[in-house]
Amino acid sequence: MLCHPTSNLLFYYPEKKKNMFTVFLIFWSLVLQALPQQSLPDSLKNSIVETENDSIKAVLFLDLSKHYYSFEQDSAIYFANQSIIYSEKLGLKKHHASALNVIGVSNLIKSEYESALKAHFGALTIRENIDDSVGMLESNLNLGNIYYRSGEIEKAEKMYQKALVFGLKTNNQRGLALIYNNLGSYHRDKWRGNSKGEDFDLAMDYLQKALEIKESMKDDRGMINSINQLSELYLESGDSKTGIKMLNRALELIENQNDVESKISVLCQISDFHRADKNYKKAMDYAEQAFAIAQSIKSRFQITHTAGRISTIALAQNDFKKAYEYLVIQKTNDDAFFSENRQKVREELTIQYESEKKELENQGLIQEQEFSRLSLQRKNELLIIIIIAVLLMAVLLLGQIKNYKKLKFAHHKLRKSLELVKKQHLQIQSQTEHLNETNLALSKANIFRDKLFSIISHDLRGPFSNIHSTIELWNFEMLSHQELEEMMKLISRDTNAASLMLENLLVWARTQMGSNVVQMKEFNLNKLIETNIEFFNVQLARKNQELVNKIPIDQRVISDKDRLNFIIRNIVMNAIKFTPVGGKIYIEILDRNDGEIIIRDTGMGMNESKVAKIFGNKNQSTKGTDGETGTGIGLMLCKDFADSINAELEVESTVNLGTSFIIKLNNANIPIDQIS
Repeated sequence: MLCHPTSNLLFYYPEKKKNMFTVFLIFWSLVLQALPQQSLPDSLKNSIVETENDSIKAVLFLDLSKHYYSFEQDSAIYFANQSIIYSEKLGLKKHHASALNVIGVSNLIKSEYESALKAHFGALTIRENIDDSVGMLESNLNLGNIYYRSGEIEKAEKMYQKALVFGLKTNNQRGLALIYNNLGSYHRDKWRGNSKGEDFDLAMDYLQKALEIKESMKDDRGMINSINQLSELYLESGDSKTGIKMLNRALELIENQNDVESKISVLCQISDFHRADKNYKKAMDYAEQAFAIAQSIKSRFQITHTAGRISTIALAQNDFKKAYEYLVIQKTNDDAFFSENRQKVREELTIQYESEKKELENQGLIQEQEFSRLSLQRKNELLIIIIIAVLLMAVLLLGQIKNYKKLKFAHHKLRKSLELVKKQHLQIQSQTEHLNETNLALSKANIFRDKLFSIISHDLRGPFSNIHSTIELWNFEMLSHQELEEMMKLISRDTNAASLMLENLLVWARTQMGSNVVQMKEFNLNKLIETNIEFFNVQLARKNQELVNKIPIDQRVISDKDRLNFIIRNIVMNAIKFTPVGGKIYIEILDRNDGEIIIRDTGMGMNESKVAKIFGNKNQSTKGTDGETGTGIGLMLCKDFADSINAELEVESTVNLGTSFIIKLNNANIPIDQIS
């Protein structure tokens, strides 16, 4: 956004015209504010509330500031500062500079030059750091405009020259046209003050360059502006022929543009030229054309402006009636434009008119009738203006509704896209968590497997080493028959332990196969225990031990039968191993509903340190009461099986009193859909 110097630097307007132009802008800004056009800022504000992305918030706050800067400068400054907060946080330097530019332009409009300078210098510093050539063009041009507004035209010219460097570097044609225009205005104003030919030539050169660029861009409105300024230079320098030629060219361009405001301005300039040349007929012709256009657009300001010219020309022609008539029209349309000098002219015209037309004896009555007519005309004009304004508001309303629907549809699509992205993100997150859990389980399984193989390699090495040594001794006939029998007993015991270990491993290996899944079924626990008593008859008889089954005959539990059988068998085997000759082993049910089983013995027991390590991944192999050996792997596999069927294993033991293993099946918590 580029803020030009004051309007009289770019356009030729008399002082009162500039004031009326300001009133016109204020009127239309109020009309536009009254229209239901809040959908855009409201939509931006809603988007700011809804989004969690700080970079999007920075852009939205910047867009809001650009929306408000022309009519609500304080709001524009507030939203630009909000954009700066997020831009600084995220390092969005280009957005930061743009927000400072909005603050600078807003303060310039408010005539707060120091604040405007501070903001634009801040924007320029950032743009220099990021080497933003177009941005540096904009900042230098705006700084020049501030200096021009505050009367420091030499500083303004230096800033325009800096902007020109970046304009040429980037070949930004629109920016170059603005810079050339402003430099032309600068040298034109200097020439008016010092009458130096150098400033006149520079003003002419810059304005010609601006005109050439606008011609190449086919910017007719911009061409009219440059041509008007050039015509002023020619006329003021005495080259009236070229000056009027330029004005006629501007008039031709305006005809194609249908720009009635500019057409009135050019017609008035041509009229002024002919009036200065004392060609009052042509002057009146152009002034009346301008007045007719002013009446057609119902512009009170333009009617006042053109009627004043006609009155002045008529006075020069000694047509006092016409001069008075248009003077009344001028006053009726805008009393505010009356000055002390014009009041004197009116009084002079009235005296002259009365002296020539003495038959008008009742001047007061005529004047009252004239004012009544003009009042009625003014009411009609106001009514037409209101109707036009209502129609314009209706058109704008329809346009805003259409834009609102487009924005709403775009917002809906954006929200759907965001929902889809969030859904995909959740799916990816869920898959990631599942993959992490799988990796963790796999890692644990690998550690368990490695430890298992370590134990196997260690415990199988001993029995096979003993067998190999015995065979070697036998081959060399180094053993007597009695020694061989003793060695065979040891080998038999070692191989039995190794065989038991391999049997346990085979059972465990089957459970690790993909096809071997946990099958939760309801079955009779008493029968399962009886089967195990038969299995251990030989071992029990050898140590004169008794295995007592206290499970009710009708007791049923829910579990994987094969895995539970493995757990019970290994615990009973452990109890036989560590219970002395003549000891007893009991199997009972503690909680019939929840399936809580206890296996207790009257064996040697363990201290707390051994109990804490009993299910660990370390080899806890210990000789039994009758010298039995084992691998220590059975209980480790029992714990793995218990985890697979959602069961819990607990151990209670006292040295020399015995050990109790508690198996909690948690039957009460098993969902019905998991039971086969």
